Amino acid sequence: MPRARLELDVGSRGASLRAVSRDLRRMDAQKVTGIFKKALEDAARPYPLQVRRSALAIPVKEGGKHTGLRARIAGCVSLTSWTENREAGVSVWIDVRKMLPDYRTLPLYMEGVPGSRGQDYRRWRHPVYGNREVWRSQSAHPYFFRPVEPLGRAAGESLRRSLEDITRQLNG
Repeated sequence: MPRARLELDVGSRGASLRAVSRDLRRMDAQKVTGIFKKALEDAARPYPLQVRRSALAIPVKEGGKHTGLRARIAGCVSLTSWTENREAGVSVWIDVRKMLPDYRTLPLYMEGVPGSRGQDYRRWRHPVYGNREVWRSQSAHPYFFRPVEPLGRAAGESLRRSLEDITRQLNG
């Protein structure tokens, strides 16, 4: 799945940004990135559940007969956080390694990702309930990007609060 990078430009209140920046460099880098990592994790925590709900809410055909694809996709939603050098990050993503090998591209098809290198994931054909004599085309049912769209704003706000807390600590 595509990844988004969040860069935050936060103005300082109180002490000058130059002084805060100098004091931040003196602080233990691991401590600062740990604070930011926790803030990002806290901001992202509700989003995997929202993506799971969205995947499970994809409509099924009349009669309710289904193959369990929606539940399999919902079961692959993951939250990962990391620190590297002076960076902290968080990602809500679909871990396709949890899918059966033949199903690994289905989350992309269900989302309708335009794709690259000539591959278009907006429509696909499949056998009806495994019957290779009967094939149907299926359109995408976006389930991922809409529920995680507010994460960038939530993460930015959480980082801003963390930076304000650090600034207060530095100013005593």
